Amino acid sequence: MKILFCGPIPLAGATPHGGYEACNRRTIDALRASGVDVSEQYYPQPKGGALAKLRGYVNGFASLLRQIPANDGDVYHLTGLYKHFILAEWLLLRKARRQRLKVIYDVRAGSMYKHYKRLGPMYRWLFRRALRAADLVMVEGTDYDPFVREVTGRPSFYLPNHIPVSAMPQRTAGSVSTLELVYIGRVNVEKGVETALQTYLALKASGIDCSLTVAGPGSPELVARLQQQYPGAHWPGPIPSDQVLALLGRSHIFLFPTRHPGEGHSNALTEAMAMGCVPVATDNGFNKSVIGTAGIVLPFDAPARDYADAIASLWANGRWEQLSAAAAERTRQHFSTEKAVARLASAYTNLLDVRP
Repeated sequence: MKILFCGPIPLAGATPHGGYEACNRRTIDALRASGVDVSEQYYPQPKGGALAKLRGYVNGFASLLRQIPANDGDVYHLTGLYKHFILAEWLLLRKARRQRLKVIYDVRAGSMYKHYKRLGPMYRWLFRRALRAADLVMVEGTDYDPFVREVTGRPSFYLPNHIPVSAMPQRTAGSVSTLELVYIGRVNVEKGVETALQTYLALKASGIDCSLTVAGPGSPELVARLQQQYPGAHWPGPIPSDQVLALLGRSHIFLFPTRHPGEGHSNALTEAMAMGCVPVATDNGFNKSVIGTAGIVLPFDAPARDYADAIASLWANGRWEQLSAAAAERTRQHFSTEKAVARLASAYTNLLDVRP
């Protein structure tokens, strides 16, 4: 059995750009470590102006079509971007089926419904055709399963975002007197950084001894404005993954007030939960189903005052330790790379009807 894994994949040794690439690299590396033969096909990433990019995408996807081999013992695993790539992805899935491969369409991120509803009848027709062209549709969130069943007549396979729990460092006890808040991710307005800063200032204004660290990349102009408008937070900028885990492991609350329209299952959210950092998040993407009862999920349009009140309440009534333990355990049970990749390898085997 050989897996032809196609999609947004970083080159070996390169830093992943975004959640798609990070999860794909993690999945591929874990599959190989478990003995699965995986070959990579990289989505085109053309540069330049609009016309140059268009030519680059057309040529890139044409090349991917030519690279699909004929082999009825292989699996073609496509982690799609859908949206304006849906025609190319449908053609890739059809070609793989004609080449007698078993075909997986792996629908990541949390924007499937949004695109399906707003992009018109032609897009909806193509998207449904793409789902039906797959032998198995994988989803990043269980919220998508009813739609997949309605379109394909078959259940979806749940492949969540995952992290290698066995390799995670131990949590470092934070201050018992200071409430330590952390925001990790892209520093932009739609990811909720301004709400996080407003929450921090509201907590301080209410008399709670707290700190906030904002870690992640952002435009210098925006960062400068936020630092001036909301003083007092610590801004280390982008930090390496080991420092991210250490920061989460000494913080109490992971602030995740994201309103990003493409939010799915966040890497940072999973890492925070694994490190026992309690999430307080927006009901956006798959946050509610990922967090469950191991944190607090607020309405999409909740203001910073609601975040501050929720955090003050759980801190005052002693719920933090219980939620911290629940977050780490939930990650071990549902979002570990070890379990997710073992299930994925079994899905490949079942798809090919190969018995050990």
